[in-house]
Amino acid sequence: TTTTHELRPHLIRGHHYELIPREVYAALRCWYGEITPCICRRVVYDSSSLTSSSPPPPTDDHDDEHDDDDDEVFKKVEPHIVLYPNLNSSPSSQQQQQQRLSTTENGVCASCRRIGAKSRCSRCLTVQYCGRDCQASHWPYHRTICNSAKKKRTSSSKTETEMMMQEQLIISWKDVNWGRVGLNNLGNTCFMNSAIQCLSHAAPLTRHFLTNRFRNDLNSSNPLGTGGKLALAYDAVLKEVWLGGHKNACMSPTTLKRAVAVFAPRFAGVSQHDAMEFLAYLLDGLHEDLNRVKNAPYVEMPDATTGQRLSISGAEAWDAYRRRNDSLVMDTFYGQFKSTCVCPRCSKVSVSFETFNHVSLEIPQQQITTRTIPVLFFRSAPAGSANTRLVPLRYGVQVPKNGCVGDIKHALSGLCGIKPTQLALCDVYENSIYEILRDGKAVSTIRPDDFITAYEVDPYTNVSIHAIATHTRGDTKFNASNTNEEGGERNLFGYPFLTSFDARMTCTKVWNHIWRQVSRLVLWPAGVDGNSKPIIERLKSALTIRIVDNSGKPRPVFAKKQVESSAMLDAASILPCNSNAKIADVLGGDCTERFLFLSLEWSDIILDGLKLIDENRFLAFSDHASLLVTLDQCFETFTRPERLDENNMWYCSRCKEHVRAMKTMELWKLPNVLVVHLKRFAFKHALRREKLDAFVDFPLQELDMSRHCASSSSYTRGSISPTSNSASPGQSSMNDDNGENFVVDNVPAIYDLFAVTNHYGRMGFGHYTAYARKWNEDGMSDQWAAFDDSNVGGIKPSMVVTPAAYVLFYRRRIFD
Repeated sequence: TTTTHELRPHLIRGHHYELIPREVYAALRCWYGEITPCICRRVVYDSSSLTSSSPPPPTDDHDDEHDDDDDEVFKKVEPHIVLYPNLNSSPSSQQQQQQRLSTTENGVCASCRRIGAKSRCSRCLTVQYCGRDCQASHWPYHRTICNSAKKKRTSSSKTETEMMMQEQLIISWKDVNWGRVGLNNLGNTCFMNSAIQCLSHAAPLTRHFLTNRFRNDLNSSNPLGTGGKLALAYDAVLKEVWLGGHKNACMSPTTLKRAVAVFAPRFAGVSQHDAMEFLAYLLDGLHEDLNRVKNAPYVEMPDATTGQRLSISGAEAWDAYRRRNDSLVMDTFYGQFKSTCVCPRCSKVSVSFETFNHVSLEIPQQQITTRTIPVLFFRSAPAGSANTRLVPLRYGVQVPKNGCVGDIKHALSGLCGIKPTQLALCDVYENSIYEILRDGKAVSTIRPDDFITAYEVDPYTNVSIHAIATHTRGDTKFNASNTNEEGGERNLFGYPFLTSFDARMTCTKVWNHIWRQVSRLVLWPAGVDGNSKPIIERLKSALTIRIVDNSGKPRPVFAKKQVESSAMLDAASILPCNSNAKIADVLGGDCTERFLFLSLEWSDIILDGLKLIDENRFLAFSDHASLLVTLDQCFETFTRPERLDENNMWYCSRCKEHVRAMKTMELWKLPNVLVVHLKRFAFKHALRREKLDAFVDFPLQELDMSRHCASSSSYTRGSISPTSNSASPGQSSMNDDNGENFVVDNVPAIYDLFAVTNHYGRMGFGHYTAYARKWNEDGMSDQWAAFDDSNVGGIKPSMVVTPAAYVLFYRRRIFD
């Protein structure tokens, strides 16, 4: 009978076994004998495996008691072996744990996070690397964890408990603050911190530094650079952020600040600066420091000639620029513009190509004679209406600057479909209606920070009552003298609303009418509709409608005798929900007043563990398309022809003088990482610059840039645009010498957002923050992080798009 031997689980190479050639094993068996039959496994050597096994460079850190074993750390794990080839069924939990511990979990480089690492730290056996550069870069940050794991491995025979302890060490190290490290503010350096956080999430450039491969590209002799000092300072910051996250929650970018101050004195000191200006300098400086061209030749940048295919002209211009500029920064961030100038006198057309590392977009503005006013519109919900669940809609109403409120009503009527006579415009302040705007009031009196609301109401008649309602908590108590027992103001929240109803309605009908206007504010349980009367009654119990005066004090209109206590006052001012008395009879002489003031008091109700009253729902609304400015509109404005001014005239070689040409800028070659700058600061004169707080809607995913790119067609004399054979999105249509058409498939121009720089406040006195998420060639993370100097926290994707967005960072899904 043949005895079969099975391998123990959790075998780790370098500790339990070693791989040796068959000839070596035969020699050892001949010399020392063999106790058990040999177990043969086939070893596969990957063609991409590393062969170098040189020791790491010496380190200046001598505080480690195991420094004499440093050479062992960089031992290569090149061969691949399957230890359990006969396991046809699913492996056991121990085998799954071992397989995940030794292959899948450690298949990511601990330094650059690239998938498919081939080397392993032979001390602790917990991390893998792409190569020796990654190991050397990561060793100063891995030393402490490596020694701790090695002690556990060499102490005694491993039990399953010790294996779980080591695995927990590995998992916690991999999940802790990788790239989630804040940057201390060194004195108005939030502009620098936000730019660094966003740029550090550009995976190709960051990986170039974390793997130390940038050192091979350092150009210390480039007169346009900093001698490599800026790149080295940026490298120090990146490694502290991405490799030292397990040590500190924040760090000080002092080295980079000093390096920037030496070579760009405008960023020295503690003054506030523009984040985009700093980012442009940083990209240019890193490009020059990492420029692989040591001796740049003289290159002319010719314009496109008549009859030449623009695709060839653009390629020649790009190749000419690359002869002097070649770096990973250029490979990642640089693209190409197509510039077309037309002389207004002789109609000469000149086409040239320019490189860029960011695109500055103007935010489309309204005309000089008009003004766009945001108006939050509340639609009425009468009996039997389907509008009970509709949230308010905010419109962008465009009116003349010298117009009046009546013009706003007419413009809003065209957007929402409600007659101007049925619209009431109000100025809301501190959760209550501050003023009802008259039709004759001038638009110029409405300030930019005024919150304007509009309500659908009935026209003013003798039989209609208009009620102004505010929301408050139901725990406010009043005494008999109509004052708050706690001596404070009412706790108002949410948006107030204005509604109207017939004075001949009963109290029950009035109560139900108010409920229809506010029922959307209650979180309805799933599956509940208008027929679920028991649950609806439970929901209605959260609302108490109280009749008050214009100062918010209860009015005891339902009292049948003199109010002598707070309890009587409380009951005498509540609108009953089951009374057939007419509201006009209850109010009596007060019914002739123009407005009725109501206080809607809400009580907390929990149904099946679900809290039905949420104050955030009272502030919810949606934006109409008339208010939004999209990123596509900004690109369309950028590519629109414009007349050059007197300070930027173009020289016409035919007219032999400078002229105010018609210039058109178009995107020609797109970069892998697209940096978009939104011009929010408008220059008025030397002493005044205004910030544009317009909301620009930009996509988080699937930004299609093909629609904004110029087509690759032949250049015809006297034509501003290319010839008629325009390309379809994602493709370029060109003409060969015989006039035959053929199509060249381009890389899809689909981009995803991975970082945003935000600016709050006004120019020179604002504050910068950043939002970012991790990504690599395999995909993007769904988890966004918010960086506010030294503070780092999570943020929902729905909160990334804000009016404060200033610089956007997009990555191409498929790199060119």
